[in-house]
Amino acid sequence: MEIIKSIEKFKKLESSVITVGNYDGVHKGHQDVLKYLVKEGKKRGIPSCIITFFPNPVYVLFNNDISINLQSIESRLDSFKKVGIDKVLVIPFSKEFSKMSAESFADNIIKKLFNPQLISVGTNHYFGHNKEGDFNFLIDFCKNNNIELHHPEMRKIDNQLVSSSIIRKLIMDGRLQDVQKLLGNFYGFEATVVKGSQRGKSMKYPTANFIPNFNKQLVPGVGVYLTRVLIDDKKYFGMCNAGIRPTFNEKKFVMEVHILSDKFGSLYDKNIYVEFLDKIRDEKKFDSKDLLIKQIENDKKVCIKLIDTFKEKYEI
Repeated sequence: MEIIKSIEKFKKLESSVITVGNYDGVHKGHQDVLKYLVKEGKKRGIPSCIITFFPNPVYVLFNNDISINLQSIESRLDSFKKVGIDKVLVIPFSKEFSKMSAESFADNIIKKLFNPQLISVGTNHYFGHNKEGDFNFLIDFCKNNNIELHHPEMRKIDNQLVSSSIIRKLIMDGRLQDVQKLLGNFYGFEATVVKGSQRGKSMKYPTANFIPNFNKQLVPGVGVYLTRVLIDDKKYFGMCNAGIRPTFNEKKFVMEVHILSDKFGSLYDKNIYVEFLDKIRDEKKFDSKDLLIKQIENDKKVCIKLIDTFKEKYEI
């Protein structure tokens, strides 16, 4: 797969099939579009292409500081590659770029650079300044330029629409098995282990504090989770607490994971990958450290019982 990270460096194509979008998460609805493009590209003997954006336009247009990214740009590109996409143009999204009209984007980027035989986007897709390039705009654009316009049906799973915004809500609500159904995999991200308070070690439950490697990465809401952690190419189950540790009157949000194995060394400064499999309980303030330890012991028993279920159900 060829990746081009600026409009200026993109070499014009004789022909292509193409889609345009942020594609954060590359969920099953996204995968429907991408697989269709790959199939059509191969059938026609022309490259399957994506125009995507970085950073997420939300951060540029609305000065939004909330963490909503489901994937790093590297993870997104890797997902495109796995599906079989041929070329990706990653447009650096800026205030200046956001002022480009839909007509200019369609004529000078889509048509001029890609000369597409087919465009595939959802009916809720739009582009250009003030969202001018909605689906009706694309209908006219494609008709006037002899381009096929494909719009896949919105994917539903268990009567649930598949969308990035719905997936974000499910993650925050701790409905992680529902997330798995929509994504096709458990939600997770790359992280770096950082030095913590050492409090877990004093309670005989040592934890590794971690922070996401990607800026504005969405993290689950406060609570205790069964997780799976990739360390040095080996996978371990873990018990993760995400929250402010109210028993100790702390206020800073931290994520820490207790690995349910002792077959590894120090994790400080290591890069790990953390998957969130299931929410065990909400975070709670305990009246004493001893009561917290008893709860952690119970949480561990719950996690260990769940592990066998997950191994059987998801073959992980």
